[in-house]
Amino acid sequence: MCAYYIFIMCALAHAQSYSYNTKFTISKKLFVDSIPIEIEDDQIYLRALIHGKTYRFCLDTGSSQGIVYSSSQFPYTRKLGTITSHDANGNTSKIEVVQYPDFQIGTLVIRGYAGSYIPSNVKRKDFDAVIGFDLFNKGLTAKIDVQNKVMVITDNYKYFDFEPGYSTKYRLVRWVPNIKIGIYHYCIDEARFDTGSRRLYEMSSKSWKEFMTKFPDFETQVEGVSWGRRSIGTFGAERPGETAFLWLDELQWDFFTFHDYHTLTTQGNSRIGAQILNYGNIIINPKRKELIFQPFEEGNHCYISNTQTDIAFVPYNGHAMVGLIWEKSKQYESGLREGDVILSIDNIPILSFQHFLNYPFISSHKHQFKVRGSDGRIRIVESER
Repeated sequence: MCAYYIFIMCALAHAQSYSYNTKFTISKKLFVDSIPIEIEDDQIYLRALIHGKTYRFCLDTGSSQGIVYSSSQFPYTRKLGTITSHDANGNTSKIEVVQYPDFQIGTLVIRGYAGSYIPSNVKRKDFDAVIGFDLFNKGLTAKIDVQNKVMVITDNYKYFDFEPGYSTKYRLVRWVPNIKIGIYHYCIDEARFDTGSRRLYEMSSKSWKEFMTKFPDFETQVEGVSWGRRSIGTFGAERPGETAFLWLDELQWDFFTFHDYHTLTTQGNSRIGAQILNYGNIIINPKRKELIFQPFEEGNHCYISNTQTDIAFVPYNGHAMVGLIWEKSKQYESGLREGDVILSIDNIPILSFQHFLNYPFISSHKHQFKVRGSDGRIRIVESER
């Protein structure tokens, strides 16, 4: 009786767990399809049809599978169990997995697709759910063609064989692609290819400290160092820590080089984000574990010449807080500091992080911020956003 009871309990525990898989099905074989995509605010979106209604999916190659947020109205069909999930910042949580209803993208119908169910108080207006890298781990090869605003997708891994581009191999880490990127002479970083992240490239603090130790002249790539946090992952903001403001001479993908690029370090993984699609198309070939970059312009290099990030805000106990601020920034000179919680803007109470995100800031205009500092004191600061 005791052995039987233990067997039943083990069986129930197994039934309640969920393991990563690509058992979902696709309605066609031996196909090539062109799925319309939208590029907005450095993110990739697909339109999916479910029961006659259109939903918007974010294509996130940094997520191993789909994601549904509790604040959305996405009609998942059932719960599949629980899974231990890791976000890009290294945060881990045990969460539920749900099954998407059958959905159509382009002419393809996908059945049995699964996604993590993420508790969230922030209502996302830009998309309804995420489709992850499991779409490609299924064996589908794709070209994200920004110029023609389509994703050409096929089950023929040789389909793009005669197209030009700069190729790099990837390895799967927790089922998402990681590639080698050249950073300043002999510095090689491993970065997650993550279209859910916007920035062209950001470096992990671990890599930065390693480069500073191994290559003394790497300090020429550092504009400054501060303390704070700015990256917001699936399970919240990253841990506070030292953050370096970087001005990189070069960033090399195979034999293609991006020059003059400002970025920052992060407590999570190094990553290549969706801004790379501002400069070229990407081919994903899972059979060969290969990513191919096809630059828009002729030649083997381009100049980014972007500006440095001055300030970052993160959620803190439901409110917006200054997570990171550069001491050379206008905002710092105006009086904002790391740890300031935003209470009101222009005498309008800011009751949540969502409210802060939706505030109608005016470019180059000084707004009046009422803040509570980390010392508990309340101040009024006039600053640009």
